[in-house]
Amino acid sequence: MKVLQWFFLFCLLATGNQVTAGNLHHHLMNSTRYNKRVRPATSATSPISITLGLSLHEIIDLNDKTQLLSLRITTRTSWFDSSLSWQPSDFNGIKKISLHTSDIWVPDIVVYNNADEGFGDGHTRVNAVIRHDGHVSLSIPFLLRSNCKVQLASYPFDVQVCSIKFGSWSFDGSQLALRMESPTADLSSYLPSAEWELIEIPGEFHSVVYACCANPYHDIEYMVKIRRRSLFYAIYLIIPCAMISMLTLLMFLLPPECNERMTVGMAILVGLSFFFLLVAENMPATAEGVPLIGIYYTVTLIEISVAFFMTCVVLRFHHYNPVHGEVPKWMKVYVIGTAARFLGFKFCNKIKNQQAMQPQMDGNNNEAVSMTTGDHEEKNEHHLNHRSNSSNKKPPTNKAEEESREAEKMISENIRKQDILVERQEEWRRAALVFNSLFMWTYFIAIVFSFAVLLLPQLIVSM
Repeated sequence: MKVLQWFFLFCLLATGNQVTAGNLHHHLMNSTRYNKRVRPATSATSPISITLGLSLHEIIDLNDKTQLLSLRITTRTSWFDSSLSWQPSDFNGIKKISLHTSDIWVPDIVVYNNADEGFGDGHTRVNAVIRHDGHVSLSIPFLLRSNCKVQLASYPFDVQVCSIKFGSWSFDGSQLALRMESPTADLSSYLPSAEWELIEIPGEFHSVVYACCANPYHDIEYMVKIRRRSLFYAIYLIIPCAMISMLTLLMFLLPPECNERMTVGMAILVGLSFFFLLVAENMPATAEGVPLIGIYYTVTLIEISVAFFMTCVVLRFHHYNPVHGEVPKWMKVYVIGTAARFLGFKFCNKIKNQQAMQPQMDGNNNEAVSMTTGDHEEKNEHHLNHRSNSSNKKPPTNKAEEESREAEKMISENIRKQDILVERQEEWRRAALVFNSLFMWTYFIAIVFSFAVLLLPQLIVSM
């Protein structure tokens, strides 16, 4: 029996509380004492003070091409409305109540650089919490898309600063005074982004006079400062480009007789051009300046093209026809001489020794020819005397000996010319070998220098 009495008592108390809350709502929304379309100021000339705060929950995306920043945030606004106050003792001790925003006056706070048409509809889905002293607090969570001017000069090691400007659209500073809840945005519920590192979000108050109006308008601007996480771009864009540029050294390491030397160079150029297109595809066409990675790709492309041209020069020298001319004097002195010693080349003097031995060989050949000719003449003289003694007829001619001597001179001249051509060809190949080594080290220094100047400091900072 006592249980039933306590149960009925609890039901009566609950019903009494519901009736009391309903009475409070009816009391506050009474049209004779409250008008939601009127600014709740103490007087017509005094402004109503609005406190604005921002909480950042997540950085969803910053699109480089469309230059749109997507954030998941919550705005907190609070003000005092004396028409929404009551005595808790008159309503069963109730000190606060939740009312829908469509039933009360709400300041028209908008985002000036908003890019989402549905932003203004956020307050229609939430309730405002009202205290008995007339303090109204409103928290609106929503997805914000705002315009952000992207600076890609240091891409992919860039730091972006995007502004979010809040302010009243219809009330100037004499009617609505904005105040910041705190100097920075609230990050207690922030979820870190995989692509962007949040540095800070400071807030700043502005009072701006526009050309249309005499009184200044108040706004609060939050600067979202974020840094791009560059590890992804380093692995998939920078390191492959550096490896491709190192592969170009194969063109210089392959022997000139290898027919695949030019094929390797063409394949490397095509591969680098493909990566260059991938980078350009993600860049906005309206970006001011050239991105850092774009500069690096362009410099690397130029270096590989120059290396390709150098390889053609080396092959030209290696396969040069010695009939068309000898190595220039300056090339013999500075390339085959000075540069070869500097690069550590030691050429043997086989050709010069052969050339030095050639006169001696020619002298021995002439001596042998003379001895043969003398013996032949002696035999001819003996034979002639014998013929003269035997019969008085006309002497024989030395036509065979002269023809033999002319043939020997011709052979000796051809051998000398052949030796000169062989020597020229060897000099051209030595020049090609020195140029190949010189070009290889020049290219290696160029790619290391360009990487160290353009990307290495940024990589160290990002790590």
